[in-house]
Order: sequence, then C-alpha cells, then structure tokens
Amino acid sequence: MRWNGFARSLLFAALAAGAFPIFALFANPVVGRASALSLYLLGIAAVYVAGLAPRRSRAVVTAGIASALGAGVFLLAPSVGTVAAGAALVVGVCRSGVLYRSRRARALAAETILLGGGLGLARFLAGPDTLHIAFAIWGFFLVQSFFFLVGGIAERVEATAGLDPFEVARARALALMEGEV
Repeated sequence: MRWNGFARSLLFAALAAGAFPIFALFANPVVGRASALSLYLLGIAAVYVAGLAPRRSRAVVTAGIASALGAGVFLLAPSVGTVAAGAALVVGVCRSGVLYRSRRARALAAETILLGGGLGLARFLAGPDTLHIAFAIWGFFLVQSFFFLVGGIAERVEATAGLDPFEVARARALALMEGEV
C-alpha cells in the first residue's frame, strides 16, 4: 500500500499508532521498553518513506537508505528522545532528499516546519503509558500528512543521461507493465 497522498498518509498515521500497542506487547519483554520504542520508531520511519515512493523500485531503495540511517541512529542515540528526533530526520532526508524534489530553500523550510511541528505535537501527546505513546506516533504522522498539501513539490526523476537508450526503454516498459507509472 502506498501513502503518497494526504488522505492515504492520514490512514498510515492511524495504522502506525494502532500497531504500536501490539508491537509493544510482544517486544517490551524481549528487548525492554526503551529499545522496543526506539526500534518501532525507526522501523515505522522506514516503512513510511517506503510507502511514500511513487514506484516500487524506489520504495526498496528508499527503505534500504532509511534502514541504514536508522541503524546508525539506533547505535549512536543515547535516549529515546534522540531516537525520535533521528527517526524524524530520516523521514525528512528520504522524503525531500531521495523521493521528492523542490527548491532547496522550500524543501528545507517545509521539512523544518513539518518535522518540528510533528515532533512538537508528539511531545505534547506523549505520556508514560503505551496509549499516550501511540497518540504521539499518530500526532507525528498526522502532521507529516500535510507534506502533500505543500506546493512546489514534484517526484524526483531518475537520471538517464549516459545510459543505453535500450535499457531506458526496457525499464520504462517494465514500469508500465507493473503498473508503477
């Protein structure tokens, strides 16, 4: 399922929040509460950016980039709050740096407002129990849904300069057959 639109991104926010209590029920006893939350935040960030991709081929690449960045955040972050900020940064880098393009100043402003606003709302909604954390996850992704209402954003196209024209045509034909275009 893709959530590269406002309404579908809202649906993802609800699903991500609803899945957290189930994940926490099974993961907390195994890895501990803080590590479970950290893993969930980084994992859901990778799933989110993969679903933002307009094509499946881009989804796999973007999920790999997000997972690699998330692993670095998990290893280096001293607290869950830092992991949450790192997961938000992973979303921003993958969304505006890999999947979509706009002018640099606009992309930076949009990501700063959306990620900062999402983290702020999540902090406001967060609490000590699992339900409050689920609401915080919902709040963060609720704000992220507004990315698709920002003007001046377009899909980042893959560079075809220097490639064999036959390979470019073949890739285009495969994309058409898979229904990705």
